[in-house]
Amino acid sequence: FASWDEVNVLAHGLLQLGHGLKEHVERTKGQLRELGGRLSAHNSSLGRLLRQAREAQERGERLRGSSLMDAQNLRIEELLQKIKQQQYKLDKQNLQIKSLQSKVNLLIPLHHNKTQSPKWKINLKKSLNLTSQNQNGSGEPTQKLPEGCHQLFLAGQQSSGVFQVQPVGSQPFKVYCDMTTEGGWTVIQRRTDGSVDFDQLWDAYKNGFGDLHGDFWLGLEKIHHLVQEGKYNLLIELEDWEGNSQVVQFVFSLGGESTAYMLNLLGPLSGELENAIGDFRQLPFSTRDRDHDLKADTNCAKHLSGGWWFSTCGHANLNGKYFRSIPRQRHERKQGIFWKTWKGRYYPLKSTVMKIQPAALEAEP
Repeated sequence: FASWDEVNVLAHGLLQLGHGLKEHVERTKGQLRELGGRLSAHNSSLGRLLRQAREAQERGERLRGSSLMDAQNLRIEELLQKIKQQQYKLDKQNLQIKSLQSKVNLLIPLHHNKTQSPKWKINLKKSLNLTSQNQNGSGEPTQKLPEGCHQLFLAGQQSSGVFQVQPVGSQPFKVYCDMTTEGGWTVIQRRTDGSVDFDQLWDAYKNGFGDLHGDFWLGLEKIHHLVQEGKYNLLIELEDWEGNSQVVQFVFSLGGESTAYMLNLLGPLSGELENAIGDFRQLPFSTRDRDHDLKADTNCAKHLSGGWWFSTCGHANLNGKYFRSIPRQRHERKQGIFWKTWKGRYYPLKSTVMKIQPAALEAEP
């Protein structure tokens, strides 16, 4: 048998081992509790991250859906705009086709007139003195109205002013006659003080507007009646704000309303200025409610101002907005009265006068 001392030593060793194990267990429990706390914290963080991820995913899906819808709406708008532009171009092309068809009928009589003697070879003064019997059978002579200002000049009228004329096939109407030493001119447009708004619609330009003693537009239909018998000279007088002046003159004819009052240039321009009508020999008249210009994607009358024989908007517009002083802003100046080959595209002129006279003025011997 072991001695008592040995038992005590063994018991003491076991007791120390027990204490060591107890301390280790306690340390391990503490570590486990710490790890459990950390794990709970990680689980909470992971939960929050998962929730945030789900929320972000939902937001992303909503945003993707919204962006896709916006993109689709934008695409639809773009397609609608393209359809409108194509329809606009198609309408303009149809108008140009109609104008071309009408020009054929217009050129046939002009070619025929070249082989005939000028209308003005007759004795115009004598024709004014011809009398006709009244329709009521009274037998009293009635004086025939002159067909235009130059006929009135040949009859002896030397003073300028407002007179009544009656072209062939037209009702009588009043015109302003500018009598010079060379003959009588019928004024069809005058811009001097801005008292009349020239930003008018088609019907106004067709029938005329303004005051014959001041600023006015005679009217496309009246001009057509005046010039329908043959070739006419168009004289344009321009003035800038420094007191300088220029004149442009050319031979022309004018179609009726079915051709959009087509301006036909029949010869080269005379004068010191270059042509600002453009490289086109035939130009229909345009207003902002009747777009006949040759620029497919733009309504020149709306883009600028007033009605005119526009080609591609940038050459000339003598019916533009009247400015009593030159505006600083370029986008305003482009709406003014301009003749590109004199003073440039962005210089609004002070005054313009347009007047017409028969191109053949020979009298019989």
